[in-house]
Amino acid sequence: MKRFTLILSAALAMLAFNAHAAGLESFVGKNPANLLKKEKPFAKAYRATIKDQDLPVWTERLSVGHPAEAVTLGGQTLILMSACNPKSGCEDERFYILYEPADQSITGFFFLPPDMSAPGDHRMAASRWLGKTPAKERSDFLLNRALKDAMPETEQQPAVKAAN
Repeated sequence: MKRFTLILSAALAMLAFNAHAAGLESFVGKNPANLLKKEKPFAKAYRATIKDQDLPVWTERLSVGHPAEAVTLGGQTLILMSACNPKSGCEDERFYILYEPADQSITGFFFLPPDMSAPGDHRMAASRWLGKTPAKERSDFLLNRALKDAMPETEQQPAVKAAN
């Protein structure tokens, strides 16, 4: 009887793990706007996160965004997605979202990238966190990602010199 219980417990754990992994796969590669329409738990968590927040209208739809990806932070796999202000060509406002499917929570980072051509630009100071308070590892990850995305492409990757 103990052996049957042990086997059953292991089988249930594997099913739960596979369901979680399949749940993550349903996000990866998809646009945030599509996820808002098709993934009800995510949409509910997202709407609760932005409710009563003073955010631009474009954040309600996430119409211009980068495909979702799975990231592992602190041994936990999360869904990362980002969207930006379509009217500015994604130059002035960005929203980064870490979604935790296990508890259907969101850590959001509304980012105002600094204008690199304007010395002393302090727009970044108006950036803010929304939703679940991020652990240091998560906040560092989102901030670094936002800063990397804000850099011109020429600064992100060093030029490769041709060999003579």
